[in-house]
Amino acid sequence: MIGMRVPSGLASLRTRAVVAQALLALFLLASLLVMLAALYMAWRELRSGYTLYLFTPPIFALFIALTLLPAAIGLSLWVWRGHANLAADHLLKYGALKAALAPWIPLANLALPKAAMRELWNRSHGEEEWFGQQSVDAINSWWTSYVIGIVILTLLTAMVLIDRFSNLAFLTPPGTNLLALAFSSGLLAASAWFLIRIISRITTAQETVTTVGDTFA
Repeated sequence: MIGMRVPSGLASLRTRAVVAQALLALFLLASLLVMLAALYMAWRELRSGYTLYLFTPPIFALFIALTLLPAAIGLSLWVWRGHANLAADHLLKYGALKAALAPWIPLANLALPKAAMRELWNRSHGEEEWFGQQSVDAINSWWTSYVIGIVILTLLTAMVLIDRFSNLAFLTPPGTNLLALAFSSGLLAASAWFLIRIISRITTAQETVTTVGDTFA
């Protein structure tokens, strides 16, 4: 019997999947609320010329961060269990601990989480070792949406802080920054949706798909 077929490991993965998906759903909801609020404020700014932009991005960013943090913790626990289920057979390039800590490592978190998730997807679906880093559309969609969304949100927040606490000022047309905020929040919501589906697909695959370990046992 291979590691990923151990009932306790599969049950733990399913439980962690449910928790991670619930936390991601809260993050998705928070991102959507920020998107709608930013769109409304952009509309008001275009109509009246009055803006609260110098106050809102940090507040919105904090609101998103408060839901992103627990979602990231839940995801890390699920990733660790998913890799551990396969690692018993030495099937993965990325160990369970390395994959789970990938989102928390500066600089490495720009690429490592995608690579680890891509391998987890492919190996959980029974692909052989040399196919582990084959491109996966769902993972590409998740990671692209997340990275672009978080980069835009970070830049907008930095612009506000520079405007408020330095002699520099960024001049943009009315509504532009708020529309960019709405766009970034929409991308983050999309990334959460993609990730919820990815977790479901990988968890189901580990429970049902015949693996390389089965094939060559």
